[in-house]
Amino acid sequence: MIDLAQTEFPRDMMRAAECPSMGTLDSMAADVTDSIRHYVHTQPEQAVLWALGIGFLLGWKLKPW
Repeated sequence: MIDLAQTEFPRDMMRAAECPSMGTLDSMAADVTDSIRHYVHTQPEQAVLWALGIGFLLGWKLKPW
């Protein structure tokens, strides 16, 4: 018999089992948030450079004057 407490299921399967009424937009937003958090924790230097680059481009293109 398989011990389910020791088996590692993917995050999306665990989320679907916990809350089956979750819509597709909610699950996609949660997956994107999880992916971004994982990326920031594994590669913080690159995440900071991406944030600075995106902020620079948005600030440059969305000037208030």
